[in-house]
Amino acid sequence: MREIGIKELKNTASRVIEDVEAGERVVVTKRGRPTALILSMEDAEDFVLAYAEEYVEMRQRGRREYEEGKSVPLDEI
Repeated sequence: MREIGIKELKNTASRVIEDVEAGERVVVTKRGRPTALILSMEDAEDFVLAYAEEYVEMRQRGRREYEEGKSVPLDEI
């Protein structure tokens, strides 16, 4: 992941957005410390869904059921 300082971001915002649209993720730093992450809407949606409570609960339930022998791996279906 590429890092960019706030001052550089101000000067090159259009180019950075084009890079993000192309799939790159950019960490924005302030005085050398990471402060923000710029990512595409598609990546942002995936991130939000991955941590949405109902999906976290489904993954946890699936793991429990697998450990209890209530489910089988896909390659066995």
